[in-house]
Amino acid sequence: MSNPSAHRAAEPFFPLPDGSLFCKVIPGFLSPEECDRLIAESEARGYAGADSDYPPSYRNNDRQVLDSPDLASGMFARLQGLVPASMPLAETEPSALPWTLDSINERFRLCRYRPGQVFHMHQDGVHHRSRSLQSCLTFLVYLSDGASCEGGDTQFYEAAHAGDGEPIATVTPQAGSLIVFDHRLWHAGARVTAGTKYILRSDVVYRAPEGACHTAAATFESGHQGYVWTLEPLSPEIFASGGRDTSIRVWHRDGTLLRTLNGHTQSVLGLARLSDRCLASVSRDRALRIWDWQSGRCLHVVDLAHAAALLSVVALDDGTVATAGADRHINLWDAKGGACGALKGHDGWVWAVDKMPDGRLASASEDGDVRIWHPATGACLHVLPGPVALRSLAVSDDGRHIATAGIDGSLVLWQRHGDTWTILRSFAAHGAAVRRVRWLSPTLLASAGEDNQTRLWAMPGCTPLHAERSRNFTTDVMAMGEGILSCSYDGQIRWLNYGG
Repeated sequence: MSNPSAHRAAEPFFPLPDGSLFCKVIPGFLSPEECDRLIAESEARGYAGADSDYPPSYRNNDRQVLDSPDLASGMFARLQGLVPASMPLAETEPSALPWTLDSINERFRLCRYRPGQVFHMHQDGVHHRSRSLQSCLTFLVYLSDGASCEGGDTQFYEAAHAGDGEPIATVTPQAGSLIVFDHRLWHAGARVTAGTKYILRSDVVYRAPEGACHTAAATFESGHQGYVWTLEPLSPEIFASGGRDTSIRVWHRDGTLLRTLNGHTQSVLGLARLSDRCLASVSRDRALRIWDWQSGRCLHVVDLAHAAALLSVVALDDGTVATAGADRHINLWDAKGGACGALKGHDGWVWAVDKMPDGRLASASEDGDVRIWHPATGACLHVLPGPVALRSLAVSDDGRHIATAGIDGSLVLWQRHGDTWTILRSFAAHGAAVRRVRWLSPTLLASAGEDNQTRLWAMPGCTPLHAERSRNFTTDVMAMGEGILSCSYDGQIRWLNYGG
């Protein structure tokens, strides 16, 4: 790459109010010619819609992935002196030694926004290269500006908000400008109203101090590299976890890692215990796998169980396995992965499925609806409509209550009266989307949210009992013996500090 100083027409500036997390705009980081070349090369490679891997309530732009160590090396050389040479890993660890600047992630994401396309409020995830190499900052270069598009500002928010909120700062795209900011900052890409917006995105990676590798709090020290998506109890003493690192890990409650199940090629998003030895898993890679978790052997694989990412899996009492996907379908399988039916009716991603004690199946979708099915006949027996996209659902053991979790931070408790369902409670539970809701007992409900909180609620009155904060989004929570475990985007599995 050419001389970095030759392209800077204006001084760098900090757009956020004093006291905010790090955010810096560096005008002229790339030249107009470099921007035009990157756009032309990206168009020649071709873009794909994000809808098969990301829900429309999150983003609907076009994207591509470019792995380029040479581009990363050139960008990193140009970045020297423009970002902090060291950073603390998290504000929740004030005693920890700072991490030192190491590199730029060579996996670039190029995004194209056409009229009507938007990236709603979110935080960027940490890139875990290893336990001693993790990203702290988002690296985003605007390749286009008002000369080619209208709208598309980057908006920053003080905190997650489940409803409407006003940004604390807005940055208007200027071709060639770099914006570098802390992953923990909530931000959005505003809707493009005309023309086309292009950006180049990566991560700034920092290295742990010598001999001070970050490990999990409490017991589970050999955790996943990156997000932990899901937990599943296998016995009173053993459970499994699924992560973004494509692995399934089988743990003893004392923290011993018993084995690792490898086979998926993308994030493991759902797990379901089938028997004393068998475990089902589903992944963004579209596959359903059935494992002997005690030996670690994969028994059966359905490579294309759905036409898009698989999001949830549950074992029914008759031995059937139900999977839910981003293709809007629920598919049914026998214990060897043989297809035995499909349930169709949702008009959005099906995020969650759960069994009911009478043999029925409940599902929750991006379309806001809960549907109750008769799996044997394929009939949809009830539609429980809702106003917001849902992310999770849990049926109580007696089948009388269904709890749902929304992207607006709400929990809704449905109650059954004979053959009808009514809303018993609806309340704001979290400050951002709720990733998971689970019944831990007939009188205890747990929720995990994008506000970094795990919360416990006394049922049926929805009385708050306990709240505990993680370093990043919490993604699942479950009972294990007399304790409660949660997992999160920071790659950790933790015991909640709750005595109940």
